[in-house]
Amino acid sequence: MSNIDYQKLSQILFNGLNQRQILVISRRFGLTSGKGETLEAIGKDLGLTRERVRQIIVTALKKIRKENLTSEITKVFLQLAKYLHRNGGLKREDLLFSEPEFNHQQNSASWVNLLLILNEDFYRVNESKDFYSFWMLDSNASVLAEKALKLLEKGLLKQKKTLEFKELLTVSGLAKESDQQFLRSSLEISKKILKAVDGKYGLKSWPEVNPKGVRDLALLVFKKVKKPLHFIEVASLIDEIILGQAKPLGQKDSQDFSVISATAVPKKKTNFQTVHNQLIKDSQFVLIGRGVYALKEWGYDPGTVKDMISKVLKQAKNPLQEKEILKRVLSQRLVKESTILLNLGNKKCFLKQEDGRYSSREA
Repeated sequence: MSNIDYQKLSQILFNGLNQRQILVISRRFGLTSGKGETLEAIGKDLGLTRERVRQIIVTALKKIRKENLTSEITKVFLQLAKYLHRNGGLKREDLLFSEPEFNHQQNSASWVNLLLILNEDFYRVNESKDFYSFWMLDSNASVLAEKALKLLEKGLLKQKKTLEFKELLTVSGLAKESDQQFLRSSLEISKKILKAVDGKYGLKSWPEVNPKGVRDLALLVFKKVKKPLHFIEVASLIDEIILGQAKPLGQKDSQDFSVISATAVPKKKTNFQTVHNQLIKDSQFVLIGRGVYALKEWGYDPGTVKDMISKVLKQAKNPLQEKEILKRVLSQRLVKESTILLNLGNKKCFLKQEDGRYSSREA
C-alpha cells in the first residue's frame, strides 16, 4: 500500500475554498500545528463568534464533499475502509492514527482525522468512561462490540481468573477469522478489560491486570516468571519486565495492550527491602528458602522446616526413612539437607525408631 501524500491531497481538498475557510479548517483540525483548536479560540483570533466559526467549517466541509472528492481522494477513502475491514470493521482512534500505513508525515493524524470526517460512510464514537474513541465502517459495530464485551465481562467475573484470547473467543461465541479480529479491536477500545503482562485478559479492577502497588507488581513478576525467586530478584524484575513495559496511562500499541496504572510506577528503582516487607506480610507468598519466595497457589505451604517435617510425617501416617523425609521436604523448601537433618534431630518433636525410620512425637 503506497503512502498517502497529505500535502498533495490538501491542494485537492482546498481547491475553490477562500483563504478564511482554509485557515479555519487548518486550525480546527490542527493540519499545520498538529493540535486542533476550539471554535472559541479560533473565533477570538479572527473576531468571530463561536457559532460563526462553526458555520464556516460546516460550509467548507460541505463544499469539499460536493466538489473536491476526486478519484485520488476516493482511493484514500478506499484505503482507510480496507484498513478498518482488516481490523474487524472498527479501530481505536489513537491506534489508527499511529498506524505506519498512515502516520508517515508531520501531522499525519490530523489529516487522517479530516479524511475520516469528510467521508460520511465512516462513523466515529466518542470516548466514554467505558470505551476509548474509535472509528467504524458500520453504525451497528458499536452495539455489537458493546454486547461482546459485556459477555466477556460476565465470563471473566464467573471464572474469576484471567483468560487467554482463545478462551475469550469461546466465551463470546465468536469463531470466524473475521470475528476474531473484530473481538481484538473490541478489546482495544475497552477500558474495563485489559491485557495483563502475562498476555492474558482480565478486568481492570483486578490487581494482576492493573497493579496498584509493589505487592501487586511482585505478584505479576511471579506469575510471569513462574518459579521461586529471591526478593532482590523480584525487585529487579519489577523494574525490568514489568515497569519496563509500562506506558503512560491510556496509551497502547498494536502489539502490546498491557496497561500499568500510573499509581503503580515508582519514581525511582524498586527498593528490594520494600519488596521483602510486602512478601512477608502477604499470605499469597511463601518463604521457602533464605530470602526465596514462591506463590502459595503453586502448592507451597507456609511454615518452618520443622513444620514441613511434621506435615510430611502426618501425611504419611507411617514412620518414614530419613531419605524419604529429605525428598519430601526439599520439594517444599530450598534449604540444605543438613538444615533438615538438624531439625529432624530435635528429640522433643521427632522420634527415631530402632529401624532408622522417623515419626512425630506430636499427638
